[in-house]
Amino acid sequence: MSTETPTPDTTATEQSGHAAPILCLGMARTGTASLAAALRILGVGRVHHGLEVYQKEFNYQWKIFSRAADATFPVLPTYTGKPFSRAEWDEVFADYDAVTDVASFYAMSLIHAYPDARVILVERDIDRWHESIGQVMKSWENPWARRAARWLGPIAGSDSGRASLKFQLGWTESKHAEDMHKNARAAYTRHYREIRAAVPPEQLLDFQLKDGWEPLCHFLGKDVPAVPFPHINDAAAYAEFMKTTRDDFFKRLLRNLFLPCLR
Repeated sequence: MSTETPTPDTTATEQSGHAAPILCLGMARTGTASLAAALRILGVGRVHHGLEVYQKEFNYQWKIFSRAADATFPVLPTYTGKPFSRAEWDEVFADYDAVTDVASFYAMSLIHAYPDARVILVERDIDRWHESIGQVMKSWENPWARRAARWLGPIAGSDSGRASLKFQLGWTESKHAEDMHKNARAAYTRHYREIRAAVPPEQLLDFQLKDGWEPLCHFLGKDVPAVPFPHINDAAAYAEFMKTTRDDFFKRLLRNLFLPCLR
């Protein structure tokens, strides 16, 4: 499946009562944490990043990401064929001024929903990216990980596992988790090709983190800050955050499993 260039959702744009968020559509593991930090330093406002969504107060967003996957990826058995609208994306992103990381898996859907958005695209060397994303995708090759997401997640009050597996399967055009990492290279190449074809040049910044503040500030109309450009290791940040998240997950799982027995 090659995603077609989207037809702008002009009706939704006119009806929306707020500006489109900045769409940072470089794939996960391309420096999304660094870019999110840079946008916050520039005073862009509220920035959406995948790591924060694992906090329990944002669990409602995973349900929306799951619905969005059903609307976006034909390879999924739950595919609906009904594109996700701006109003539906606003259920997650209306309160954000920029979106990164998880949003990248839905790039073409978001470009369709927010045709007036500015788009920032960070691309990493494909070999280094493929090695890094493998740490995430290969974990799903364990059938027990998939069973835990399917059965234990709802008990713990978390929909993150089921939703993230869905959009990784969909984005890589994989029917089986064991195929995701193998298909990821082709998906990565297709991802950048389709975005560059779909976004008007004046709305697109092809950005390299090593270029620092100047091109980013020029694109956003911001002054260059007197601080170094942030450099955060995506893999290290993910590992550290996920350890805390797993601890919280198992605490909630045990509480929800055994607390009713004590009443």
